[in-house]
Amino acid sequence: MQRKKTPGKISGFISPAFLFAACLAFSSCGLVHHKPVPDVDLPGEYVLIFQDEFNGQDLDTAIWGFHNLGKRRSAVNLKEACLLNGKGKLEIRNWTAVSGNDTIHHAGMIETKQDFTFGYYEARIKFDIEMGSWGAFWIMYHNFRKTYDETDNPKDDGVEIDIMEFVPTKGRYGCHNLHWNGYREFHKKAGSDERMNGKLEGYHIYSLLWTEEGYIFYIDGEESWRYNEGISYAPEYIILSTEILDGGWAGDVPAGGYGTFGGTKNIMYVDYVRVFQEL
Repeated sequence: MQRKKTPGKISGFISPAFLFAACLAFSSCGLVHHKPVPDVDLPGEYVLIFQDEFNGQDLDTAIWGFHNLGKRRSAVNLKEACLLNGKGKLEIRNWTAVSGNDTIHHAGMIETKQDFTFGYYEARIKFDIEMGSWGAFWIMYHNFRKTYDETDNPKDDGVEIDIMEFVPTKGRYGCHNLHWNGYREFHKKAGSDERMNGKLEGYHIYSLLWTEEGYIFYIDGEESWRYNEGISYAPEYIILSTEILDGGWAGDVPAGGYGTFGGTKNIMYVDYVRVFQEL
């Protein structure tokens, strides 16, 4: 009896053309690409409005700018400190350049060119951060240089919202902080104190739900801290950063510094950044 031929088969074997068509139909041979969803079960319906998965070869300067270039604390911030590693990660490097008697530490910061307000903010980050430096995922307000008095107005002026600051002292910990009303005599702040000491090695998801009612901070989907005062309604921008301060809250810079640009192990790795807003 003659075997009935199945479309796409030749003499009982699956043809390459059939395989290729099937792969396309099933999205890369069964690897279905799902639209990102929040790591937290949010109240209400939230949609993705911003994302960078850092999958390219170069930082997308259409959506990112560089924050505070030049001298800052015990380092000099350079554009070169912020790069994509070709493996789907943003790297922000800290390193030390030695020239004669001069020792200069370097760090980096990037900021979104787009402003955001209420919503859910999420990033997956690994902080391979050494003493004397720290890494952060935060949101910054535009009015921090304004002349302030004792009457604060965070609603209109804005608030620095530190979704995660990773500090290498005291067993290596994270913290969430809020700052408003400028940074001089009328400065106001609130913070979570230390969180997850010794438990934040490797990648973790750090996130924030910012609403008219206040701020809720999360680590790996679990609530870490909430605060319902000093609420900003102002448009603000996202910052990813490393900083160096010798002898500050992050401890002392090592005697030999952090090594060369290519050899440093003092790096903040960012897998992605996403922002969701409620419909």
